[in-house]
Amino acid sequence: MESEWKPVIVWFCLGLFALAEFGNVQMGSEIRRMCALVGDPVTRPKTAAEEIGAICANRVPDDAYLLRLEARQQARLHASRN
Repeated sequence: MESEWKPVIVWFCLGLFALAEFGNVQMGSEIRRMCALVGDPVTRPKTAAEEIGAICANRVPDDAYLLRLEARQQARLHASRN
């Protein structure tokens, strides 16, 4: 009976591992987006910005998100000029 349960336990553990890795990827993506929004923490003297900057030190946002962020910033700049 013990040998019948081994494949089930292995697949269950593999499934849990896959879910954990998927969660890690999702969290990493969210952290990269937050870091792109915050920008350079040196220009913001707030404690929260310093903490976020420390979290973001080794994160790089993806190109698609940076393009959307840049477009939003350009739109805001254009709107403030008018």
